[in-house]
Amino acid sequence: MTRQLVMIGAVLAILLAPPLLVPATADAAALPTNHAQFVARVVALTNAERGKAGLPALTNNAALTRAAQGYAVTLADNPACFGHSCGSTLSQRLSKAGYTSPRAWGENIAWGYPTPEAVVAAWMKSTGHRANILSRNFKEIGVGLTSSTVASTKGRLYWVQDFGTR
Repeated sequence: MTRQLVMIGAVLAILLAPPLLVPATADAAALPTNHAQFVARVVALTNAERGKAGLPALTNNAALTRAAQGYAVTLADNPACFGHSCGSTLSQRLSKAGYTSPRAWGENIAWGYPTPEAVVAAWMKSTGHRANILSRNFKEIGVGLTSSTVASTKGRLYWVQDFGTR
């Protein structure tokens, strides 16, 4: 009886747990233990930079987050390809994630930065990345983050910001 209650409890815990953004394959990159806090901090820091420029805050969008997280895993799983079109275009990734009919979209990617503060600071020092963060055209954001499990890049963090407006 006790064993049955434990098993029922374990099944309920699995069924009732909030969904995680888990990579699709067993070989895919692993989520860092502080994933949710890092992602939230990137959004907060991005919005702080927008606030300094007199721009409204971006709102989190689940579809943009799915696209960003999926692409972070793609980059981490394929360290030989680091760019905005490794296997797909941003437009294709947004559509697949359910972000349909965007009027504007953009993306920032980075690897190797250990903290949200470091990656946002680096993006702000780069003309193109800064332009995305401070674009008046964007209203929504999604952030992806993962850690590589590939032997040559094991533990390296991969960051993706996807921006959009529908």
